[in-house]
Amino acid sequence: MCGRGVRPEGAELVEGLEAELVDEELRALPVRYNLAPTDPLGVLWRDEGRRRLSVASWGVPRRGGGIAINARDDRLRSSPWASLLRRGRAVVPLRGFYEWERLQRQPWYFHRRDGGLLLLAGLILGDGDGLHATIVTTGPSGDIGGIHDRMPAVLEPDMIAPWLEGEDPAMLVDLVRPAPEGTLLRYPVGKAVGNVRNDGPELVEPVEPVRPRPQQAELF
Repeated sequence: MCGRGVRPEGAELVEGLEAELVDEELRALPVRYNLAPTDPLGVLWRDEGRRRLSVASWGVPRRGGGIAINARDDRLRSSPWASLLRRGRAVVPLRGFYEWERLQRQPWYFHRRDGGLLLLAGLILGDGDGLHATIVTTGPSGDIGGIHDRMPAVLEPDMIAPWLEGEDPAMLVDLVRPAPEGTLLRYPVGKAVGNVRNDGPELVEPVEPVRPRPQQAELF
């Protein structure tokens, strides 16, 4: 998964997700159409047995420096993710995300076909600087195939409780799988999303895709 998404505003998260506790910082969260690493995003997690909506920074610090914005599903049961799989699971809700077609560098926007929130499997880590979140990725479904070889792990609403409350690592990893084909819609968008300083609803407006240049025929 590439490092761009669309963050819903806090009020949308409060209305769309069941939480017993809601942080005031979350309520004040504005929509962002060009969410990037280190930006704040909303997370749903279990705090001493109760569901809580909080704000986390996108990216879990690495021991050697830098941050990890994604965690591969095939590495969840090994270091450094195994401990967070046991005690740091979360749901990261987004409106959608962007991926770049590598050959033409054409950005594409992906969102749920039914218009609902994308509920992504995530892991969180708390430290003296607050919460940090990473998004779990898995193999591509047909909805994303041809654009990228990974996609975020999409949870359906009835998968939230097993993901947040489950204890068996094998069962938890089994929840992380490609979304059924037809879950997502995609369309090309403008290249302005490539600059993190750009923000606004115009970033998710569809455009004509970049066509590959025809190769010049040999003259001789």
